[in-house]
Amino acid sequence: QKHAKAASHIILFAHKTHYNRDDYAQVVDQGIADGRTTPEQREQAFGAFAFAELNTDEQGNTAPWTKAQTYLALGNTMHTLARLGIDSTPMEGVDPELIGELFADELAGYQCDVALAMGYRSEEEDYNAPLPKSRLSREQVITVL
Repeated sequence: QKHAKAASHIILFAHKTHYNRDDYAQVVDQGIADGRTTPEQREQAFGAFAFAELNTDEQGNTAPWTKAQTYLALGNTMHTLARLGIDSTPMEGVDPELIGELFADELAGYQCDVALAMGYRSEEEDYNAPLPKSRLSREQVITVL
């Protein structure tokens, strides 16, 4: 994609494909160290891990669930960049195998399925920026239940 070559920076969002109780224990223990959770609440805090366990297959693969979590970070990053006046374009469909080969040491145990190109648009080259936005109506997109 053109964005990938023109961007000043690209963030690769990676997720752990086999997220387990030991991984979550690190989160809980950090919460205790930071004073967010008391040591007495440690075992109770593992109740939140039940959702991850529900999304784990027989081989311990949590990739569909952990991949979905990367979109939370992606959305927050895009929002922050927009508030800073920095343009960004999410790129799904990146080649996870190629990225895994290129960044094998950095991504050990993780997989990258989405990236974010960042930078400032070129007013001369961005034909789309000055055009009026066109969206479907709210009623066509949202169903209130």
